[in-house]
Amino acid sequence: MSAARIARALVYFAPAPRAWVPAIQAAIAVAGPPAVFAAFGQLRLGLLAAFGALIVLYLSGQSRRERAAKLPVIAVGFLVGTVIGISTGGSLPTSLLAMGIVAVVFSYVSLAFDVGPPGAIFPVLTAGSMGQLTAPVSMGGGGVDPLIVVSVVALGVVTGYIVIVAPLALRRVRVDDAKLPHDYRWTYSWGPDSVRIFARLTVAIVLAVLASSSLGLHHVGWVLLAVISILQKDSDLHLGTLRMAQRLIGTALGVCIALIFMLWIPEGFALVAVVGGLVFGFVFFIRSNLMFTLMVVTPMALLLVAGGSRPLLEASIGTRIIDTVVGGAVAATVLTTVAVSSRWKLSGNRTPNVKKGA
Repeated sequence: MSAARIARALVYFAPAPRAWVPAIQAAIAVAGPPAVFAAFGQLRLGLLAAFGALIVLYLSGQSRRERAAKLPVIAVGFLVGTVIGISTGGSLPTSLLAMGIVAVVFSYVSLAFDVGPPGAIFPVLTAGSMGQLTAPVSMGGGGVDPLIVVSVVALGVVTGYIVIVAPLALRRVRVDDAKLPHDYRWTYSWGPDSVRIFARLTVAIVLAVLASSSLGLHHVGWVLLAVISILQKDSDLHLGTLRMAQRLIGTALGVCIALIFMLWIPEGFALVAVVGGLVFGFVFFIRSNLMFTLMVVTPMALLLVAGGSRPLLEASIGTRIIDTVVGGAVAATVLTTVAVSSRWKLSGNRTPNVKKGA
């Protein structure tokens, strides 16, 4: 493939029709809690609630009725991940093990029930971030009360759900929504592609956990994010390699955007507006181009974790670069191993049979 075709493949995107509609819904759901809390001088808590509201990023292409039926299941997954992250965040060995299990389980569920993007990414991000936030200060954590964190994240989950479902109270919305295809059932499917993707993900998650053990407690979640975003969608090696390039380039561009906030870090309602805009971009691009998706979600995640604090943002940017490189290296190792083994197998099948006595 020529350099020009590779470049076109990296930047090509074709947004779904009316992709701006779920993008606006997501921006309102995620930015709403921080805006309300900011009005009462508690922006930090509002940003925590935004983690729970991230459930609106799921099933964005489906009807409101279908999302109303299925999002509660995803919401439970968010809360379970949050509790697991908090419960194990005070110890490096248990945190590494728990995050690995969360990543494997949510990856399996996403593949088996065709949850679609963003898949296991945000349950892993939420578990890792909440574990870091509530870990003891002596271990580099935030030392925040776990009960407060769980309560606020649950409030964000409820807020996100209400934003999606509440418009169904209007007759016109119900009529329009009824015209859209919908299926309230979770259909289990486990084909050859799912098997291949899950096998690669499992191996990569184990390697990522082992690599994170040398980096420290607060790196594993972000390393896993890089691995999952690269490997969770395509069983095709070419597409997997393309997604790896998009992930690394998109994250690098996202970090460059985040560097702008080193000169001017938004505060109060300005921070809420920036987060809302970045969420809009995430949903708009998520089904069309991973590079642009990561370009906007990286600064969004950094801002949420930093909570408007310049020192936390500065520390986060540096570590996130390291984590992404490590995760990309793990994914590249898995993809390279699969490619080499496939080539060996192919060359072995092409070896002509030589008859005895010939």
